[in-house]
Amino acid sequence: MAAPPDTVAPTATAATPRPLPHLPTSFRQRTIYYGWQSGFVTFIASIVSTGLHAYTLSVFMVPMSEDLGWTRTDLSFGQTVSTICSGVVAFWVGPLLDRHGGRVLMVVGAIAMGVGFAMLGQVQELWQYYLVKGVLVTAGAACAGSLVMNVALSNWFIRRRGIAIAIGAMGVSVAAIVAPIVCTALIEAYGWRTAWVLTGAGIPLVIVPLALLVMRRRPEDHGLLPDGGPGVRATSKAREASMALQSVVWTRREAMRTRTLWMLVATFSLVSVGLSAILLHLISSFLDRGLTPGQAASAFGMSGAAGLISKPLWGIALDRLNTARCAAAEFLLLGGGLGAVIVADDLLWLHASVFLLGIGIGGTSTVQEVVWADYFGRATIGMIRGLTRPFMVLASAGGPIFASVAFDVRGSYEIAFMFFIATFVCAAVVILFTPYPTPPARPEHAEGVAAVLETR
Repeated sequence: MAAPPDTVAPTATAATPRPLPHLPTSFRQRTIYYGWQSGFVTFIASIVSTGLHAYTLSVFMVPMSEDLGWTRTDLSFGQTVSTICSGVVAFWVGPLLDRHGGRVLMVVGAIAMGVGFAMLGQVQELWQYYLVKGVLVTAGAACAGSLVMNVALSNWFIRRRGIAIAIGAMGVSVAAIVAPIVCTALIEAYGWRTAWVLTGAGIPLVIVPLALLVMRRRPEDHGLLPDGGPGVRATSKAREASMALQSVVWTRREAMRTRTLWMLVATFSLVSVGLSAILLHLISSFLDRGLTPGQAASAFGMSGAAGLISKPLWGIALDRLNTARCAAAEFLLLGGGLGAVIVADDLLWLHASVFLLGIGIGGTSTVQEVVWADYFGRATIGMIRGLTRPFMVLASAGGPIFASVAFDVRGSYEIAFMFFIATFVCAAVVILFTPYPTPPARPEHAEGVAAVLETR
């Protein structure tokens, strides 16, 4: 008898032949699905890995450029090197995740990030900055960041994947609120060099013990089922197709032959080209308007507050509504929020505009991870995400450079920001026309093929 549409047969996900020991699933005599413990670790780790990697450079950009005589384009190119490196590393990390899980990868990545942040406080030349920030820190973040943690959650959850990934991603929003303020205070108190060292010191101290104690590969390895067991059946053809695709095993060649993969790559590339530049240059654009560093950090922090509030709502929506429509709504909120930031002419309006933008930013990581897992399943999701990352980072790498050149030429970010609004709108259109992929023609995929064809 076939497995229910919201569960996956252990044989379909290449579980180990002999299950590992059962994991603790109770707290104070109450049964708790172990996957939620992975969600808690992801939340904490997201603050000190993905969050610090994404939200620190924008605070350090001005003092570093003033002290070292580097332009913003020089520093932004370091972000481009970082983005390219993350794509290369992800290509190899993805398959390792499917085979071994993320525990060891997170330990190695956290140590690399901590050492890299400390070394950023010692750089004297641009090539040193590119090597440390672009390679060492980025490689560490690729192993201890969102890719590894979200693939783990995608394996532990199907029906509740949206809310699980959203809870984990809330850590990034906490970092968006706290990191700019804390880093600004550290820079003002100790200088930017010591601030880099102090910022990086806590990364391995937090992530290493959590990864070793809690992170595991898949529930089937320990005699468990996704979501803790069977649940209600899907209520729409699109949801049925997604559930049936969860057990499909893809090879790289099979995945690359689908139109779906390339349409999703185009979608998230269009989003990444603007989002990476916004995260890097938004605080600088506020300083250019005459805001003090404290006011700029406070305004930018509204994006973190909005993300923190909206992430659970995005997760609930993704679990209950059409995934593609949720994604399109998120992309349009990015465009609308950035447009409001451009025209904001006082501090209160600016805070409100960044809050709106933050709602869109808050849904980005949750939407992307749920979309990929819904369309291609969880059996080889690490390989799929690692395969597509290099293609998307090419677009993402160009965003910060384009914004920097626009600023250096025109003295303003307005042209670049308007271009990014257009990319967000295009992404919304593409995702709405992206179909579910037809699984490879193998007997064990017959259910998935039938479910997908019914949606067309």
